[in-house]
Amino acid sequence: MQALTTNEVVALFKLDERRVRKEVEHGVLGASSPPRYDLSAVVYLLTLARIGFEITTVEDRKKLYALIIRGITKLKTPTIALSAITELNLGQVLNDVTDQIDRFVAWKRKLVTSDHILGGEPVFPKTRLAVRHIGGMRLRGASIEEVREDYPYLNEQDVELASMYARAYPPMGRPRERQAPGR
Repeated sequence: MQALTTNEVVALFKLDERRVRKEVEHGVLGASSPPRYDLSAVVYLLTLARIGFEITTVEDRKKLYALIIRGITKLKTPTIALSAITELNLGQVLNDVTDQIDRFVAWKRKLVTSDHILGGEPVFPKTRLAVRHIGGMRLRGASIEEVREDYPYLNEQDVELASMYARAYPPMGRPRERQAPGR
């Protein structure tokens, strides 16, 4: 797996960006600049989001991350004992992470093209429809049904993953200046 950016991790797994950045700031995930997340880091972040209780100290979060790294590198059993009575189903989280990444990468490779159409903006194949446009519609609250009504050739997965794409890859550079009405 290729290391992911903060935006990619947040978008693909619907994580709280502040929480992800805090884990880097506190040194739980190491210190690369800019931060990149390998498989064990993504599994750790998704585990934190799903665990159902708060792990408050940095030391305890570092211990959990170390257990996850050990569990992934020596995955003989799909569970990790966190204590005498608590187990982490590492196999399930690992499958969820790899499935989501594989699904997104395959979709992106198959459907997102970037030519000289729309100045290099990623578009759906054989269209002038920008992926970020569809993703932006979803991020602004449009339902999948509303988007598909306007663009019936897109399927539900296209619309869902386009919103992830728009969050993971925001437009670069300064925003365009808006012209005043009547100009």
